[in-house]
Amino acid sequence: MGLPKGMQHVSREELFTSLPTRIQYLQSFLEFDSDDVNALVEGQKYIKAVIPAIVNIVYKKLLKYDITARVFTTRDTRNEDELEQFVTEDSAQIQHRKMFLRWYLTKLNSDPSKMEYWEYLDKVGLMHVGLGRRNPLHVDYVFLGACLGYIQDSMFEAILSHPHLPMANKIAIVKALGKIIWIQNDLFAKWHCTDGKEYLDDSELDFDPEGEKEGYVHGKKVLGATGTGSESEGDGASVANSQPYAKGSNPAVAFPFELGRRTAQFKSSVAITATITIFPFVD
Repeated sequence: MGLPKGMQHVSREELFTSLPTRIQYLQSFLEFDSDDVNALVEGQKYIKAVIPAIVNIVYKKLLKYDITARVFTTRDTRNEDELEQFVTEDSAQIQHRKMFLRWYLTKLNSDPSKMEYWEYLDKVGLMHVGLGRRNPLHVDYVFLGACLGYIQDSMFEAILSHPHLPMANKIAIVKALGKIIWIQNDLFAKWHCTDGKEYLDDSELDFDPEGEKEGYVHGKKVLGATGTGSESEGDGASVANSQPYAKGSNPAVAFPFELGRRTAQFKSSVAITATITIFPFVD
């Protein structure tokens, strides 16, 4: 029997074996389209301006709980061994981790119209289940989801509190960001849950034990500087393909805002030098 008029067929097997099929389905279901891409392009300068502040408050939050703070030492949230000492926010390790989170958020704020964008987000999920890394890392899904939710909440508050953005623009940016973040959330869940495992064979989970360099997908560099390695060059490289601004304009505009319960934390933030990207936990 054929499908009813207007109904689309989705292959369950392809959802679990083909990343393009999965992304296409999620985009279709969430109605992620060119309007969302345009909203993200137009909102890049506002999102980029709050990334350093968001990085700071995320790490304050992660270090507030022993169960997330310990992963910076153990590299595995399943490890409940007693620690002699917890890392502190001003430690070299956490400052280094802040660099990685800033680059992750910069990548999240780049061009989602290219498949390599989604391949990288999928790789971020993979790298948090002990795969694809020279130094294995395992972070339980509950912590990834909570952290992603906190990042989303912080970004939305910053955008919605902007004093000069028209409400229509705020709504468009928040809607587009929400769809991006929920697809990232799905790509975290994909590597943690067992749905569809009957379609996978051993070869699909056979990763190079040496892993791939940070910021690379299939051997291709997808983020970071391509020249001198400076911060400004790196930021530009990751957003250049979707730069919406008129020639001569300055995308790195000041971001004046008041943010309710997080105002003080945002105001006290400082710019963080960035190098490569990965989700907030350890290198």
